[in-house]
Amino acid sequence: MTLTVLRGGILLAPQPAGTGDVVVAGRDILEVGPPGPTSGMAAQATVVDCAGLLIAPGVVDGHLHILGGGGGSGYHTRIPELPADVIVEAGTTSCVGMPGVDPITKNPEALLARAYALPATGPRAWAMAGGFHWPPPTVTGSILRDLHLLPHLVGVKIALYEHKATAPGPTELARLLRELEWVAGATGKAGLLHVHLGTAVGDPDLLARALDESGADPGRVQVTHANYTPDTLGLATRLGGLGCRVDVNPLINPDRITGAIAPVDAIAALLAGGVPAGQLTLSSDGNASVPRTLPGGDIEPFAYRVELLPTVRALVAAGVLDLPDALALVTANPAAALRLDSAGPHGIGTLRTGGPADIVVLEPDLRVRHVYRDGEQLVRDGRAVAPNPFRPPQRPDTTP
Repeated sequence: MTLTVLRGGILLAPQPAGTGDVVVAGRDILEVGPPGPTSGMAAQATVVDCAGLLIAPGVVDGHLHILGGGGGSGYHTRIPELPADVIVEAGTTSCVGMPGVDPITKNPEALLARAYALPATGPRAWAMAGGFHWPPPTVTGSILRDLHLLPHLVGVKIALYEHKATAPGPTELARLLRELEWVAGATGKAGLLHVHLGTAVGDPDLLARALDESGADPGRVQVTHANYTPDTLGLATRLGGLGCRVDVNPLINPDRITGAIAPVDAIAALLAGGVPAGQLTLSSDGNASVPRTLPGGDIEPFAYRVELLPTVRALVAAGVLDLPDALALVTANPAAALRLDSAGPHGIGTLRTGGPADIVVLEPDLRVRHVYRDGEQLVRDGRAVAPNPFRPPQRPDTTP
């Protein structure tokens, strides 16, 4: 069994735990805390000097287009699969692959295959059923059977108020929520309903009524793209007040989308609106869409945009959240929403004795130094240990 000691770092679990060591034995964390007897086994261990660095749980990205998004504006707009090294160089050790606009050529089988493949050199990966069209394509013939029988599926994505989508009506939505309640009880999965909020006009009370009719736990609903427009932010704030989880995406920002709300401002508004910080998450929506045509007519350079830590840094710099609570938006909170935390079967999202060794070592400005998943080092000094042979290694973008 390999033994690794991350020595003398500032421990953020994500809550502060002082300065100390993290001892990794094989796939698990053996000890977190001040140097002690176990840490003294350094003669048999690989010791990594983390003095002045931050040691935190690996990032959990709950909305990532691992299969590639796009396709809604022609065959040529289909985006390729997301390379594993891109994901881990952003500090992400767990992700959820999302279905997108195209349910035909990017079908559930292809999405699951990519989720199965990623852990070979990259993060843990799960996937969502559903997508932009209702009823969605399935593997077994029904959403209920897919969720019950396919362990990598953790929930269902639907799109509401979206011009390019078809969505379940009120009765279907209430039934879906009841089915997700059953799946959660029968399998121990999250059974999360992940709701894309678009900009089309629609009944703003649809989700609230479906929750009331179904009797489902509001915490089983997570609305995403909350910062798309002032209207989506207002709706997300109302639903957050009912107990729903609310997700904000750095990909959506006023520099790229007219009318969008900067992620930092959206988080501040949600907190001011009474949504508890524990219900908030950040996800990248990375690798989602084709580049824009810029005002001068040039095409924006393609970028995967999978980075979440720059937004965490911006939240702290703006005084919206302190560092531990901001880190929770990309570690403990999404893990809890997906029931992949210590209350579930996987235990990701925190640094704890006995937990999986999914760890990111950060420089003080939150740039990624090292990444471990299941105790295996995937990133060393900001570079993937196993870089994609078709992509030159690079450090992730640091723009919030």
